[in-house]
Amino acid sequence: RAVFPNKNGNLLPGMFVRARLHHGTDDQAILVPQAAVSRTPKGQASVMLVNSNNEVEARLIETGRTVEQSWQVTSGLSAGDTVIVAGLQKVKPGAKVRTVQAQNSADSSKNSPAVSQ
Repeated sequence: RAVFPNKNGNLLPGMFVRARLHHGTDDQAILVPQAAVSRTPKGQASVMLVNSNNEVEARLIETGRTVEQSWQVTSGLSAGDTVIVAGLQKVKPGAKVRTVQAQNSADSSKNSPAVSQ
């Protein structure tokens, strides 16, 4: 909802306007595919990631807005963290895993990292 001047009376009651607003750009944003984010029973967002010992670890995160098919992560992750985006039902914290590159659905000829950094 927005308020703006209508001096000439171009908009009448019952009429609608569609606007596109630029919110700004965050070049340091961390994006995680929505499929990689699950919710705890308390409703907190969490992801499974692979730590430096190649072990699965659960981590709580805070999400901001959605960007296409991803969540913007506002806290809980750092650039370089490896987030598990597929096979989440097969892993549990503490399990040893081997990581592979995730296939980018937008362009299947390129490999994208398993995490958005």
